[in-house]
This record gives sequence, C-alpha cells and structure tokens, in this order.
Amino acid sequence: MFDQLVFYIEACESGSMFPNLATNTGVYAMTAANDHESSWGYYCYPDDTINGTHINSCLGDTFSIKWMEDSDAHNINNETLAAQHTTVKAQTT
Repeated sequence: MFDQLVFYIEACESGSMFPNLATNTGVYAMTAANDHESSWGYYCYPDDTINGTHINSCLGDTFSIKWMEDSDAHNINNETLAAQHTTVKAQTT
C-alpha cells in the first residue's frame, strides 16, 4: 500500500503510540513526548495574545512549534527527516 509513511504526533505521552516500532519498515514516527511525560505548552501567557486579547491558554506546544519553525526555515524538499529530527529534538526540552 505504501513504501514510506511518516507520523508527526503531538500529544502528551505520544511516545506510547509506537513502543515497539520495527526499524526495518518504511514507517518513521516522531512524537512530542515519550510514553510517560507530557508535551509542553508554548506561547502561553503572556504570549497568548490574539488580536490584542489574551486567551488564557497556550497557543501551541514546544514540539509542534519547533517543527513548524524548522519547516519554515528550511527547504523541506532538501532537509532530511533525520536532520529535522535532530534539530527539533534538540530544541524541544
């Protein structure tokens, strides 16, 4: 059905989705957190302003924001998944 498949999953404990992912498949999974930790909010108060109004919530999470910023900063046709993984993982604490 497919030769390669990429999952980007942002959710708390999202690493639990792939506990035993085989390395000899065409499936690549990158998750926001491991199987027992939360993913962390980003652009939270006081940086949660939309049209001049604080919404009292986080506008994203560290993983997805760093992934989108990296995608914007690079030519996604040239940057490898491995390179993006290295960058995003280093920036997601």
